[in-house]
Amino acid sequence: MDPHGEDLPPPPKAMAMRPYPNQPDRLSSLPDVLLITILSLLPTRVAACTSILSHRFRHLWKACDNVDLGIDCKSSSFKDMAKDALLIRDPLTPLPRLCLHVGNPLSSPNTDLPASFFSSLLVKAHELGLRHLTLWGAHRGLGSIISTIFSIGSLETLKLPTIAEIPPQTSLPAVLTLTHLKCLFLTYVYANSAEFNRLLSQLPSLEDLDIQIKFTEVFTLSSQTIRKLHLFVADSSPYAKFVALSIPSLEVLCLERKTIGGSLPLPRIEGIMPVLSKAVIILDGLPNGAASAVAKLLNCVSNAEELSLDISEGWMEKDPFPVLLEPGKDVPDFRNLKHLDVSMCFHKHNLKSIVALLHHSPALESLKLVHEAPKSYAFLTNQRKSDDWGSKLPTNAAGNHSYTHLTNLHLDQNREEFMKLVDKKMSFLAYE
Repeated sequence: MDPHGEDLPPPPKAMAMRPYPNQPDRLSSLPDVLLITILSLLPTRVAACTSILSHRFRHLWKACDNVDLGIDCKSSSFKDMAKDALLIRDPLTPLPRLCLHVGNPLSSPNTDLPASFFSSLLVKAHELGLRHLTLWGAHRGLGSIISTIFSIGSLETLKLPTIAEIPPQTSLPAVLTLTHLKCLFLTYVYANSAEFNRLLSQLPSLEDLDIQIKFTEVFTLSSQTIRKLHLFVADSSPYAKFVALSIPSLEVLCLERKTIGGSLPLPRIEGIMPVLSKAVIILDGLPNGAASAVAKLLNCVSNAEELSLDISEGWMEKDPFPVLLEPGKDVPDFRNLKHLDVSMCFHKHNLKSIVALLHHSPALESLKLVHEAPKSYAFLTNQRKSDDWGSKLPTNAAGNHSYTHLTNLHLDQNREEFMKLVDKKMSFLAYE
């Protein structure tokens, strides 16, 4: 059993006794500071089990600078563990990191613990100088727990990866004290843009935002401080139709829109990101006609020096079509682009779009193109013509068309040779 009564698996026979009794115990020779660092890498329940090793180890785990209180134990054991790791912790031993599982009302044994208990843990962690907090799960009293979190002024990182939404009954302070918060990870369902932007406006140090939105048709995001944004637009009904980003300090953008099979229109995305240096765009399930929305998105990130695109058509599409650019329309100018990485189905329409982008990327130094076979339902696979959906990339050094990887394109000779090759390829495809 562990120190709090939980059954543990029996030790392997090889570990039952030391095979060489005279061999020195190197673990015990390590200083306490190093042992505590090692124990901090383990879940708290596992680290606590080392207390049975010797008198020296009895209290070492209580000094770990990372407490991870999981839901894999009975509520009584969880409460005892939390008491030892947090509530009676030496006030001279700071606690910079806490991962707290508050449970799931449908299955977790911890939900019989009142919300006030979890709030008391957070208050104590605040007194110990908590800087990084991750909160998992759900609880019937989540509103009061969230209210406590937003009063922890020492926080620098806050991750709420499984919180579907901030409950309407949550009483947030009129003026937030999270003046040191730099990183926020939030799953936000039924996003109210005005309320969310009010929240962001009171986070003067926020630089890194990771947010998932769904069940909303219009979403706007405005911030003067955010430098890194990961925006996940979830597959939902109603789906997002318009996303507006006004983030003048943004340097890195990762935007994802994924669907569960089928096709889903891409929302119209507009953005003000004048100092953007890197963009990662992941889009799948694009229907015929999505090129207009994709082109507008590319215009938003045209200042980037690094651009990564992972794009795929919807599973129900029978014939290939352009997904990057609208035929006959203006092509975005990527005057700063140095590195381009594209993964998609390189049928002739998409190859033509990439060639057009290359002609509008005068500073390009490296290029990586990877052909990805389109996904499809089994009953549609035989209806697609393999020649139409096959890779039209130029033959590479390995003798196939699956990828192209080139460097030093900023050298005039290398660039001219490659552009001649792709232009020749496009001329050939025009006669097919």
